[in-house]
Amino acid sequence: MRASQAILLLASMCFMPVVVSGQSAALTIEITNIRFEKGWIRLGLYNHPDQFPVNPPRTFNFKKTSLKKEMMEIILDDIQPGTYAISLLDDENGNDQMDYRLFKLPGEGFGFSNNIKPGLKNPPYDHCSFRIPEGQSRIRIEMQYFRKKT
Repeated sequence: MRASQAILLLASMCFMPVVVSGQSAALTIEITNIRFEKGWIRLGLYNHPDQFPVNPPRTFNFKKTSLKKEMMEIILDDIQPGTYAISLLDDENGNDQMDYRLFKLPGEGFGFSNNIKPGLKNPPYDHCSFRIPEGQSRIRIEMQYFRKKT
């Protein structure tokens, strides 16, 4: 009976979930040149070119309560180390989408990792991608606007 109990115990252990201590990273993002105090900062985090820039697997929304001198910091915790790209939207009216003006120019602020200035079309993923190592890291993204501050 003891041999059968040992076999049963070993067999049941094979089906137990295994908890693996994975690597994790924390990314601090300093966002500068935020012109408007109202609304939200919407952040898309991408880890594959097919997702960028319209289908982020992870999105984050930040109220601008910590905005000081056109700058705020946000922290993304518990990210797996790897290659990523970020897109930002200064969603002034809180409708969760980019508003466009005449000639399909963005009517709200936007930004991309590596501070890519895209011109009139979305930048490619490989221009915006960067490596997040294990542990703590920090980047800066400057918001861009096609209209003057009023």
